[in-house]
Amino acid sequence: MTVHQEVPAGNPANLSEPSHKDKFFQPDRADEWLAYAAFLLGFLFIRWVFLPFQGWGVSLYTALFVTVVLLYLRQKRKSIPGESWFWFAILLLTGLSFSLWPAQSVFGLRALLLLTAAIYWVWTAADATLRGKTSDWLPLDLLCGIFYTPFKNFFAQYQSLAAANKKHRKITGEQWSVLLGVLLAAGVISVVGPLLIQADAGGFTAMLRNLQPLLERLWKTDALLPVQIILGIPTAAYIFSLLAGSIHGRRVAPQSAESFVNALRKLPSATVYTLLLLLNGLYITFILSQLPYLFSAFRGVVPPGWESYAEFARRGFFELCFIAVINLLVLTVTHLGIELAKQQSAALRAFNTLLAMLTLVLIATAFSKLALYISIFGLTVQRLLPGVFLIFLAIVFGAIAIRQRTRFSVVRLAAFTGAALLCLLCVINTDALVTNYNAKRYLSGTLDEFDTTVLYRAGSAGLGAALLLYEQSDNRQLRVELDRYFDIISWRSEANAKTMRDTWQDALVRKELAEHKRAFPAEPPN
Repeated sequence: MTVHQEVPAGNPANLSEPSHKDKFFQPDRADEWLAYAAFLLGFLFIRWVFLPFQGWGVSLYTALFVTVVLLYLRQKRKSIPGESWFWFAILLLTGLSFSLWPAQSVFGLRALLLLTAAIYWVWTAADATLRGKTSDWLPLDLLCGIFYTPFKNFFAQYQSLAAANKKHRKITGEQWSVLLGVLLAAGVISVVGPLLIQADAGGFTAMLRNLQPLLERLWKTDALLPVQIILGIPTAAYIFSLLAGSIHGRRVAPQSAESFVNALRKLPSATVYTLLLLLNGLYITFILSQLPYLFSAFRGVVPPGWESYAEFARRGFFELCFIAVINLLVLTVTHLGIELAKQQSAALRAFNTLLAMLTLVLIATAFSKLALYISIFGLTVQRLLPGVFLIFLAIVFGAIAIRQRTRFSVVRLAAFTGAALLCLLCVINTDALVTNYNAKRYLSGTLDEFDTTVLYRAGSAGLGAALLLYEQSDNRQLRVELDRYFDIISWRSEANAKTMRDTWQDALVRKELAEHKRAFPAEPPN
């Protein structure tokens, strides 16, 4: 992805400077209360987010996290840049999706988006980016926000706690006396309790017996509590160091970042021109020699020599996608490596434009193959995600071509586009979209068979499609498979009921399946 310089190499003054240049961390009252709040955030992150990573607990934690961050920024009297509200919306929408549906097929992408959006929102809200906005320095901003600043300030939380202890009074002698009394009472009760049980006529033992199920349930629920507390301590330190470090300016200096990038500019212009010329020549030759083969997928026909649609649609798809990614890396490396004085040359801009346009042709060809395959075999998340990725690449390469005439940040556009597309995949319930598409096509006769594998991959999100098939299809074997699917998702939804893992989709499963069982009672065994 091309990176352009918005200021001259020798003039870093226009880059945003850290707001504080203190060598040592100097906490104030806002840092002190954040140090205590971070322990709660760290513990709840492990308990509600990290271990389940599903359900309304994640949504609740997201709301709590943004509330604490906003209060901290207000205490610091920090004005929030307008751009940060975009990342705020991405974070909230992604967090909300966890309480709506499991999204099993995009589990990893959704978790990655949630964590990255949370960190980068803090970074932008604190105005800690190198240029004061999302820019070509985005990769370095992410590295600083995820690794450098949190680990550089990892013990800042304890510095704030130490400062708070110096300002506040120590525990009085009376409070120590009460604490000592509680400890002594616990010791005495541990001895007297068993004696009371032995001397009891039955009432005291019966009362304890009634409490036993509650205590056992509490232990089962909180068996991981010690582990959660232990893991929550370093998590709290990370959260505090991210927030406080971004505000106190303890991050990479803009001058150091610019010097590092300028040191990479060692590629001679002749090398860059030769590389781009040969690549463009290769792609032009390939496209011209394969015109019937490349564009036949647009017409939905198989060229001579191919036995089936499936073989034709699969052949070369991933190779074309990989070539597009390689071309993106080539354009990025050549732009970072060539001297600044040569970046605006007409020859380089022409080569970049041609390579971008040729790559768009290859992307369109790959997309046509994917569309042909989906039209024959139906939709899966594994086919939907490459399609979304191709759309993202098409936008990026289109921007690169336009960038050769108009100055703007391609990285910035790619960041907003990529975040919006990923968030959309989380919010629209991708699994339900896939299963409903296949079910409707099967019932309309445009799909030869319905692969129930997509239902199991979708989890409870496939309920709507499964109920539709059960009501409208007369395929007995399919109904038997659907009954098995209903049993599985019913068991899962019941297991999630009244827990932090529960979702709106699970509640819908419990309601809809109860109505389904009344409408279609189980047939008695022969």
